[in-house]
Amino acid sequence: MPIVATRQHNGGDGMCVMRASAPRAPAGRIPAATPAKRPASRCGFTLIELLVVISIIALLISILLPSLSQARERAKAVVCLANLRSIGQATAMYMDNDDQRVIPWYRDPPLLGYPVQVVTPWVFGGFAAPNAASIGGFGNLDSTLYPAEARPLNAYIAPGAQGMTVQIGVFRCPGDRTHTTSIIGTGTSPPLDAEALSSWQANGSSYTLNTRFMQEYALPGGNFSASNSEEYARRIAPRLVGGNAARFVIWMEQGFYASTYQARSRLAQSLAAPQRMGWHREFSKWTAAFADGHAEYRYFDTRLSIGSAWTLWEP
Repeated sequence: MPIVATRQHNGGDGMCVMRASAPRAPAGRIPAATPAKRPASRCGFTLIELLVVISIIALLISILLPSLSQARERAKAVVCLANLRSIGQATAMYMDNDDQRVIPWYRDPPLLGYPVQVVTPWVFGGFAAPNAASIGGFGNLDSTLYPAEARPLNAYIAPGAQGMTVQIGVFRCPGDRTHTTSIIGTGTSPPLDAEALSSWQANGSSYTLNTRFMQEYALPGGNFSASNSEEYARRIAPRLVGGNAARFVIWMEQGFYASTYQARSRLAQSLAAPQRMGWHREFSKWTAAFADGHAEYRYFDTRLSIGSAWTLWEP
């Protein structure tokens, strides 16, 4: 409020005294009231509000994470499907260029100059395994010794691939999580769900040629040696033409291959391990390429060698 000075005379001494006083309100008007102090505005949240927000966020995460994980695995399955489609089409081209349509399911005898102890179904294509692994205690697998140019299918997929260090992307599945399989003639052991090494690291390919049809030729025991593979290859070759080719699984994910050891056409006779989660985290769903060049990601009963619209055995 402004201060005004007034002059008053102090008695008769003639002195004038200056005094400060508040101005008077004009007649008929009420002086304005001094505004009251406003309470300070509140900043931040209370503890209860924070807990409510955190609970909501946690709930949303619990709802969204499984969906995001499934979407990620489905994307991996799409890549894997594209890989096997390319491999299947290249294999069909290979057979079309071979008058007898015979695939070297096993390279037996091994190529000259390589100290191979174990022959495998991983050297028709692929590349030299960058992390050598043993099977059943055996070393010197052909899959770790043969360079890219020594593998017949590579001429149709990666013609310029050479050497021991090159890696061919089409043989790598992003969902690859296992590498071991049983040796023919040994007992069945349940395949592992995950291992430190993937198949492309330990075997030079995430995908395996389907040599399981040879188990049926070798019944009742189902055991055979690689020396029988040429005979069996010639027996199956005439059945991989025409409509039959669309049913025969010719390439499969290594985890699928490992799960079908000792599978039979009838469930009562099967000695295969129980079904399990596929590489892409869906129960018994695997990716496979067929002899006509197409590929599918679908449910397979790995205890059987024959199913609806597919077969590991004679079409």
